[in-house]
Amino acid sequence: MSVVTRVREYFASVRAEVTRVSWPSRREVLTFTVLVIVLTLALGVYLGVVDLVLQYLLRLLVTK
Repeated sequence: MSVVTRVREYFASVRAEVTRVSWPSRREVLTFTVLVIVLTLALGVYLGVVDLVLQYLLRLLVTK
C-alpha cells in the first residue's frame, strides 16, 4: 500500500469519525466556558488566601 493511499484512507476515516461526534451547542460551550473561568478565579482567590494565612503563621513562628 502506498503512502498516498494510506494518507487518503486516514483522512477518510477522520472525516467519518468527525461526523459521528456529538458537538455541544453554542449555549453549552458558553455555559461551560463561564463555569471554568469562575471556578479558576475562585480557586485562585482561595489559594491566595491560604498562602497569605500560611505566610502569616510562618512569620509568627519564625519571629518568636
